Amino acid sequence: MGGPIDRRGFCAGLAGGWLLAAAPRVAAGGTDGALPPWTPGTLDIHHIDTGRGNATFILGPDGTTLLIDCGTNHDGPGLSAPTRPDASRQPGEWVARYALRQARAAGRDSLDYMVATHIHPDHVGDVMPDLAPAPDGDYRLTGLSEVDRLMPAAVVIDRAYPDYGALPPLAAPFATNYRAWLDARVRAGRAVAAARVGSLEQIRPRTPVPGFAIRVLAGNGRVWTGRGRDSRALFPDGATLAPADRPPADRPVENMMSLALRLDYGRFGYFTGGDLTASTRDGRFPWMDVETPVAAACGRVEVAVADHHGYFDACGPDFVRLLDAQAYVIPSWHATHPGMAQMERLTNAWPGASPRDVFATELLPAAAQVNERFLPALRSRQGHVVVRVAPGGGSYRIFVLDSTREEGGITLACGPYACRA
Repeated sequence: MGGPIDRRGFCAGLAGGWLLAAAPRVAAGGTDGALPPWTPGTLDIHHIDTGRGNATFILGPDGTTLLIDCGTNHDGPGLSAPTRPDASRQPGEWVARYALRQARAAGRDSLDYMVATHIHPDHVGDVMPDLAPAPDGDYRLTGLSEVDRLMPAAVVIDRAYPDYGALPPLAAPFATNYRAWLDARVRAGRAVAAARVGSLEQIRPRTPVPGFAIRVLAGNGRVWTGRGRDSRALFPDGATLAPADRPPADRPVENMMSLALRLDYGRFGYFTGGDLTASTRDGRFPWMDVETPVAAACGRVEVAVADHHGYFDACGPDFVRLLDAQAYVIPSWHATHPGMAQMERLTNAWPGASPRDVFATELLPAAAQVNERFLPALRSRQGHVVVRVAPGGGSYRIFVLDSTREEGGITLACGPYACRA
């Protein structure tokens, strides 16, 4: 189980039968092909496909609930995927409804934690004139704030709120709206916390679960050193960089400040890093590769989320070498997701190499044309990607759910995968 294996044949569509037969029976009222409900001791990680940005809902072995991001990108048709399952509701409401359905099995209707990896509209929510105003502040309900209205979060973890130091959020309507929501939470006595890089305690299960932990690996320009709670700066001293009033030719940008988490459950490991990037402008600025030191701090995992949607400036050679994941999830929604080099690395499409399992939440026709040579290695092109880890964390399975219907059933089932020692 420790060496590379060819897992072709571990995946089957709904008609495969044997994979579903091995799963628990669907609860009363369910439909054939529905994902069986979560059960105590199981870890579920749901990569939710809204077609509008990132959203990941985690239901821990003890019922701990965590949402990482909820984007509401408003790019026009053609470049972006259609809103999933349809445009009758905003993405934040769709995400809340999805998470509430999954959490019902644990008797939960709220979030313990909500994490904003960084302040971009496809991760925290965009603003449009027709969005509903919030009743408790001068902001619009969108993305994370809309989820918070429908599935309240006990704690929101931001990269640096309220003091962002040398890199404040962009002076853009979506960032102003996001901060106004955080301010309203604080006025109401609701918790907002800056990420504590290196910490294993900031995100804790509701009750002790052997082998279950979440570490804040990186954020706001810092990365865990691998020792205790220590962290170090990722960037050179600000005095050596271009002045802040010039275009950001060689200064940190918002994507580089993304929060990254490592989740462990038994032998199972999982990585997610927002929009971390690896581009160094062809070697001119080596420090701009923030992805590699974060992947080094993380180490090998079983499942990893592709940084920055698999965009051309992320998922570099060291990302896949250091994480060495069995499966990758690409939270794609745009015509540029993923890049060709990124797809080649993620699928391990080298002569004689063992293929990896890669799942995309949305692969637009333009992206499919560009990546045509790699499509046979892609496990899924559309849908919610659910990683279900068995009690104790020794094995896991991956399901793809139809995201074109609100309660869409399983379209692909993969596994079980054995977690490596």
